[in-house]
Amino acid sequence: MSDTGDATWIGRAAGQTHTGSGAQNNYYYFASERLIRGGADPLRMAVDRRLWLSRRFVPPPGYGDAVRRLEEPGTAVLLSGTPGSGRRTAGVVLLHRMGADGDPFREVTLDGEGDEPAELAEGERVLVDLSTVSEQELVDAQVMVRSYWDKTGRVGGRLAVVLSREREHLLQSDLRQLLVRTGRPKSDEVMARHLRWDGIEVSLPQLRDSAIGELLEGSPMGDLQRLSELVVEARSQGEAFDAWAVKAVAALRDRGHEVAQHIAGLPDGRQRALLLTAAMLDGAPVDALFRLSTELLMKLGHPPDERPRLDQTDLTERLTELRVKVSQGRIGFDALAYGPAVRSHFWLYYPDLRSAFGAWVEAVVRESEWLDQVGRRKLVSRFTEQALRAGDAYVLTDLVESWAMETRLLPEAMAVLDQGLRDERLGAAFRVKIYVWSREPRLQPNMVRGLARICADVVAADHPDQALVRLHQLARREPGGAPRYARESLLELVRRDQRLYERLLHRVREGMEQGKFRRQDAGIFLELMDPPAPEARREEVAAGWYGVFTVAAPEEWGPRITAWLAAAQGERDGGGWLMRVLIEAADGRLDVLSRCYLLACEWEAQSDDEPGPTSRAAVAARFCREIDRAQGIEPLDLASAGTNEGRSE
Repeated sequence: MSDTGDATWIGRAAGQTHTGSGAQNNYYYFASERLIRGGADPLRMAVDRRLWLSRRFVPPPGYGDAVRRLEEPGTAVLLSGTPGSGRRTAGVVLLHRMGADGDPFREVTLDGEGDEPAELAEGERVLVDLSTVSEQELVDAQVMVRSYWDKTGRVGGRLAVVLSREREHLLQSDLRQLLVRTGRPKSDEVMARHLRWDGIEVSLPQLRDSAIGELLEGSPMGDLQRLSELVVEARSQGEAFDAWAVKAVAALRDRGHEVAQHIAGLPDGRQRALLLTAAMLDGAPVDALFRLSTELLMKLGHPPDERPRLDQTDLTERLTELRVKVSQGRIGFDALAYGPAVRSHFWLYYPDLRSAFGAWVEAVVRESEWLDQVGRRKLVSRFTEQALRAGDAYVLTDLVESWAMETRLLPEAMAVLDQGLRDERLGAAFRVKIYVWSREPRLQPNMVRGLARICADVVAADHPDQALVRLHQLARREPGGAPRYARESLLELVRRDQRLYERLLHRVREGMEQGKFRRQDAGIFLELMDPPAPEARREEVAAGWYGVFTVAAPEEWGPRITAWLAAAQGERDGGGWLMRVLIEAADGRLDVLSRCYLLACEWEAQSDDEPGPTSRAAVAARFCREIDRAQGIEPLDLASAGTNEGRSE
């Protein structure tokens, strides 16, 4: 799905990042409190990820030319590179290092749903990654690129577009002038820098002389990233750097072949099922391995072993044959990255059994008492990893819907969705699915609750505009009387950033004017107005209040009027702008003005617990005079009224 206006804005952001092709298992424990309250600021998370990349970045050939292209505000560059050369990372780091620290960062995507385009902020940096799009998508996207080129020029921002070297010929002449070809950075420097940031100091000659040396030239940057992770993992087993390098290289290059030979040599299906179970439950108690491997055999329809139990091989001997070790009652593998290789082998070479593997995982998570919470989350993460690698996004979204039906399984459901959203290849498909869910008229309450937090904490980190749209759709459909999870998450998101706040303000104002969710949008608007937002555009706020006065009952908006009067009391000028906005929004309607007059009188009569720079009586008197004037009723003593108004301000 393509849309030239759908984009992602990043301001501030903290969290894990992974730029390689190998696995990275991040376990997110969504306890009930976590699903209700927000965690780390997702915008801060995005900034921290860019900082992580920048620290480990080695400039490739051509990078200096790109820097010179973007030295001045309002400029643009197209970065062209080959797959595996780190071209996207170069684009991210290039923009990250340009401009002021506070300049916003937007990543434009092609997976939108017809959302309206957002204006750019002053100095905004824009990344458009077209490195993996089809030829037709690249042709179509050039209209969007021109639009952002023009916008960044007008606001003094910077634009970087990443594309594949083999697609350069599709560029039209006006964009071709922006082209800079980037090469491959020095592999030994890339590896050394990654290791250094993980606490491993190694010289370039030592690196080239180690087992890693033969993989440095020609390996994609993602493989080098994965190799550095394996070196760090090998360090925990003791010995010295050269030994770590040997283990890491073996795990990266030879483990798949080694595992294939091992599985081919196993005598029967029961051993293979036990090995797969061990790989899926790596780190779990040995009792769980025995019980759950039996359940896997049942899901696979494997015939039972009819021999008496004491005639069968005991578990110790079977685990030894499988190269599974038991330490302190828990299972594991001695060989580095052996478990992931086993899992990948079964998913790759037994595609007809994937549905049975999935049914087993679902049953274990739903019914088994043999795994604790950590064990269940690891199992879910490993299954999700394999399904993503196989491209089975629909299998995972079905699982999310199934688990979300039960409150106790909601954390597992959201962990699957979290991991899917973070996948570089399929993340867009999950964002689209969330959009589809968000528009369902009767979404299951648990699903609303989980999606609200996922949008606020995960989607918003890299795609805050898309998070806003999805949360707004969810908030519109929350049933009356139910907890307002989506609305709370939506307000939490926009109150972190003025641009998002103004965008939501525009959406709810339009919703009250045009859509079928007028009352829901009125409620969201009233929440946005608590407290009043002086930075917001006055005409937008006035139009919003006009919509509220039109579609909502006085008992709904009345409390917010008195809240505005209290806010006016705290203003040194008596809150004149607040009153003018309300009078303008009333548009001469006598019922609204009369209600506001009555509310002001009732508010004035209440005790003043927190007096501000202006007295409660002065604020109420000024508001009532404004209402009188709007109704065509002038004060009897105009000179006296003018004097009093001057004192109240």
